[in-house]
Amino acid sequence: MNDSSKAPSIITPIAVEQSYLDGKGLTTGDPAEFEEEGISGDEQPSTFGLHNFHTGKIMVSVYESEPAKVRIDGSLYDEFVQILEGRLILTTDDGDEFEFKQGDSLVVPKGFTGFWHMPEKYRELIIINADYHEDHSQ
Repeated sequence: MNDSSKAPSIITPIAVEQSYLDGKGLTTGDPAEFEEEGISGDEQPSTFGLHNFHTGKIMVSVYESEPAKVRIDGSLYDEFVQILEGRLILTTDDGDEFEFKQGDSLVVPKGFTGFWHMPEKYRELIIINADYHEDHSQ
C-alpha cells in the first residue's frame, strides 16, 4: 500500500562551518573506530577530535590529533585531505617521503601502504569515498 501521507524529503545543502575547521566544537573520537581500517602503531593518539559533516556516498569530516605516527596497511578508500593545522609526513613502504603543511591539499589513493606521521598538533578536512565497503567486498 502506498503511504501518500508522508511528504517527500527535501535535500538541503550542509554548511561546512568555519568554527569546526578552526577546531572548535570537535567531539572526542574513539580510536577503536580505526581498528578495521588497517591503521596501527605504537604512537597512535589515545584521543582525537572529530566532527562529521556528512556520511553518505562521501564522508566529510574534520579530524584533529596531538602528535602521532600510525601505520596504514592498505587504505580502504580514496581520501582527499586539506591540512588546516600542522604537518603531515607520508612515507611509503619503499621509503619515499612526502611532506605536507598547513594550507596544502593532497589525495591519498586507495591501497596506500606506509606511515602517516603528524609530528605536531594536526588538523585536517577529510573527504572520503564512503562507498569503500562495497568496493572492498568485491
